Amino acid sequence: MAATGTPAYVYCAARVSQNVARLRTALKAIDAPTRLLYAMKSNRHPPLLAHLRTLGLDLDVTSPGEVRHALDNGFEARQLSFTAGCLSSADYTALAGWPEIWINADSLTQLRRIAEVSPGRELGLRINPASALGYNDLVSYSGAKASKFGVYRDRFEEALELAARSGLKLTGLHCHAGCGFLTPQLGAVERVFARICEFLDVAPQIRTLNLGGGLGIPLVEGDEELDLAAWAALVRRYFGARGLKLCFEPGDYLVKDAGALLTEVTQVERKGDRLFVGVNAGFNVHPEPAHYRLPLIPAPATLRPEPPQCVTIAGNINEALDLWAEDCLLSAVREGDTLCFLNAGGYGASMASAHCLRNEMTEHLLPPIQPGGFDVERISGANQRAWDELYASTAELVWGHEPLPFLAGFASAFREVLKSPSRLLDAGVGEGRNLSFLLDCGADEVHAMDASTHALEKIPAALRAQLRLRVGDLAATGFPGEHFDAITLLDVFETLPNAEAVLAELYHILKPGGLLLCNIPGHEDGVAGLDMREIGDDSFLYQSTYYYRFIEPAVAQQLLENAGFEVVDSGRREWREAPHPGFREEEHTHVSHVLLVRRPPQRRG
Repeated sequence: MAATGTPAYVYCAARVSQNVARLRTALKAIDAPTRLLYAMKSNRHPPLLAHLRTLGLDLDVTSPGEVRHALDNGFEARQLSFTAGCLSSADYTALAGWPEIWINADSLTQLRRIAEVSPGRELGLRINPASALGYNDLVSYSGAKASKFGVYRDRFEEALELAARSGLKLTGLHCHAGCGFLTPQLGAVERVFARICEFLDVAPQIRTLNLGGGLGIPLVEGDEELDLAAWAALVRRYFGARGLKLCFEPGDYLVKDAGALLTEVTQVERKGDRLFVGVNAGFNVHPEPAHYRLPLIPAPATLRPEPPQCVTIAGNINEALDLWAEDCLLSAVREGDTLCFLNAGGYGASMASAHCLRNEMTEHLLPPIQPGGFDVERISGANQRAWDELYASTAELVWGHEPLPFLAGFASAFREVLKSPSRLLDAGVGEGRNLSFLLDCGADEVHAMDASTHALEKIPAALRAQLRLRVGDLAATGFPGEHFDAITLLDVFETLPNAEAVLAELYHILKPGGLLLCNIPGHEDGVAGLDMREIGDDSFLYQSTYYYRFIEPAVAQQLLENAGFEVVDSGRREWREAPHPGFREEEHTHVSHVLLVRRPPQRRG
C-alpha cells in the first residue's frame, strides 16, 4: 500500500480488456452491425479512458463537461454519443458548437430547443418503454411509476411530428431502462425489447437503435451471472432482422469488477451487541452501498488465522447512513490492516464528493502485464490474425483429421464428471481434429470455440451438425460461470501470449469438480528452436509470425495451480505428426507434458 496510500482506487486494465472482449464475442452472435460505447459517467479516470480508446471503444457522455473531458483525453467529437435530460440554455449552446456529436433528445422540449440552435441536425430520441428493469428499484429507469427519462409511447407520434416540422432528421432511438440486470432479469429485458418494437413499428425512418447499457455483474453470493449468449439471442430475435445498426453503452459491466477500493482499518471495537470495523473511507468516496443498496465485497488484504466474525463495517463520515455492510461475516482484521472493497470500479470515484471535507482518495490504473517485456495485447491480436490467415490459405486441413493419440486414455475420466445438463468444450478447436473424443463422451452438449472464423468453417459438416460453435477470445469466452463439466485445451497453450488470462477464464466457466485436459510442450518439442525468433522469456515467433511459448513441466504445473486448479494426472507424451500444409512441410515429432487438472469441488472462499 506504500505506493498508493489509502483510500485508493486501483483498476486493472487487463480485466477491462477481458470484459470488452467477452462482450464483443457475444455481440458477434447478433448478426447485425454494432457499435460499442463506454458510459463515461461510471468511471472517467484519464488513464482508464486512454486504455479504452486503444481498445476501439467510443463514449457515451451526459454533459458538456464530460464532452470536454473526452476531447481532452484524445477522443474525437464523432466518437461521442450524448444523452441527458433537463438541459440548460448553456447546455444547448455548447452542443450546437459540436455538430459531429450524436445527440439523443430526451424529451419534446429538447427536440424543440435543439432545432432552434442546430437546425437540420440528425439525431436520436430517447424513449421510455414503461417497463421496469434493474438490479433493484433504485436503479430502474422505467416502470409503472412515471420517470423523468425519455418519451413515452403515448406521445411518440407527437415527438415524430415535432421533429419533422422542426426540420430535424430523427433517424435513431435510444432506450436505457435500468442497470445491473442478470440472467433472472432476462424476462424483464424481453418485455422491454417488445415495448421498443412498438415504437419501431410506427417509425420506419429509424436506422440506429441504441439499447443503452445495464448489463450487470454478480454482487453477492447467490447472484446468477448474466448469460451473455442468452441476452445476445434476445437482441438478435427482436432486432437482428430489422436492418438497424445496434449500439450498446455499458459502463459497470466493463469496469466494475476491474476495480478495488483500498482502505485502512482504523478501529475494531464492540459497541452494544455489534462488532464494528471502522475504515478511513465513507459513502462520500463510494456512494453505491449507502444510496443504491448495491453492495461491495469486503476482503482483507491479509488473511489471518483467527476465525471470521460477524461485523458491521462503518465509514468515517458523520452520518448514520455511512455503513459499508451490516452484520456480514468477515475474516479477522486488526487496526492498521488494509481492507479492500471489490467491485468498486464503477460509480465510485466518479460519484465521490467532498462531504465532511474528506476527499483524500487517489486513483491508479494497473497496466496490462507484459511478461517477457512484450506487449501482450498487441501480440495476441497479431497472432490471432496470423492463425486465421493460415486457415484461410489452404482448403486442406492444416492439422489433419486424426485426434491426438493420448486422448483415449482420458475418456473415462471425462464421462465420470458429466452431470445433467452436461456440457463439454473444445477450447481452441481449430479445424476440429479432436472433436470425436468429446462427441464420444456422451454429454448433452458439446461446444467448440476458436478465434478463427476460417478454422471453424473447415470443421467437417458431419461434426458441425453436432456442435454449438462460437467465435471468440479464450480469455473472454462469454460463457456463464460454472457452465462446463470438462474442457480440452489441446495444442493451444503454447500459442497463447495471454495464457494466464485464458486459464483464469477456463477455471471460471468450469463447474466445481470439472476437468481441464491440456498439453504443454517444453523445449524438447520438435518445433522448439526451429525457425524461432526469441521475443521474451520462453516466448518466440515461429517464422517471425506465429507466437509460441515453451516451458518446463514444473513451470506448467505451477501455472495451473496458480489459476486454482488441482493436478489429477500428469506425464510426458511423445508422438509423430504428419506434415501440416502451409505451416510445416515435413513429418516431425511432438513432445508435450499432458496434464489433467480439475477445479476443486467446493468454491474457494
